[in-house]
Amino acid sequence: PMTRISTYAANQSALMDLMKAQKQMFEAQQQLTTGKLVHDLKGVGYQAEMLSAARAAETQAKSYEEAATRTETRLAAQDTALEHIADAANSLRLAITTKEGDYIMQQTREAFYEVTNALNTQHAGTYLFSGTRTDVPSVGISDLSDLVPMASADEAFQNNDRKPQVQLDQNYSIEVGMLASDVGGDVMASFKRIADFDAGPNGPFASPLSAAQEAFLQTEIQNVVSALDNLHARVGENGTRQAHVENLKTNHVERQDFITLMISDIEDADMAEAATRFQQAQTAVQVSAATFSSLNQVSLLNYLR
Repeated sequence: PMTRISTYAANQSALMDLMKAQKQMFEAQQQLTTGKLVHDLKGVGYQAEMLSAARAAETQAKSYEEAATRTETRLAAQDTALEHIADAANSLRLAITTKEGDYIMQQTREAFYEVTNALNTQHAGTYLFSGTRTDVPSVGISDLSDLVPMASADEAFQNNDRKPQVQLDQNYSIEVGMLASDVGGDVMASFKRIADFDAGPNGPFASPLSAAQEAFLQTEIQNVVSALDNLHARVGENGTRQAHVENLKTNHVERQDFITLMISDIEDADMAEAATRFQQAQTAVQVSAATFSSLNQVSLLNYLR
């Protein structure tokens, strides 16, 4: 009886050793396969709360980075549109310094076309300069002559007065939109004055220009120069925002890199160490299995022979 009890205890001990070795081999194999120390928050113990918070922070930083990327694209499109408007305004400035009436009106119409097209630029399905309106283009007219019956050039604009904003950090939002009436208001007023004069009693502009026409254009040149100064200021303002958004994006990328390292320290396995433990566990399984097998074959008959 004592032999039977001793054999049973030895068998149980060998079986427990085998199961322990198998578990260690499985865990090491899992780490080698996934690269992770654990597979759920329970496995990291007291660090679970820190790991959960780090993952949330990483997700938030990623969302802000993506918002910054979209904002960069919008501001780049806005910059291109502003440059086109400034180029058109400069062409208008050059045109009204000439003495050729037909050329002046031809260039004025061309500049009007360029300005309205740029102000009606769409990006991601919305009009860049319409404020928060998405249903109408920023400028509601398509021909220079449409300005003549209007009481003011402001009537040409259909934007609202709300500039789109984007949240780029937890407690920081930035205005990304500009309004057509702000950007193009001065140059549109010049277009209207020129169109009104051309359609009025002292028009149309002809070659050579009359004294009244020359006097009008001399005054209007200063207005166009002021409009051009405003446009250059808008280009600079947009560029400042681009630089600011780029810095915020860089900060969010760096934050993600830092958090990723933090998470890695908590949950990533040391692959060389895991490989060593796997080999050791594999050897332990083989030894335990052999021991268990030999114990199962122990019998009193072997000793009575």
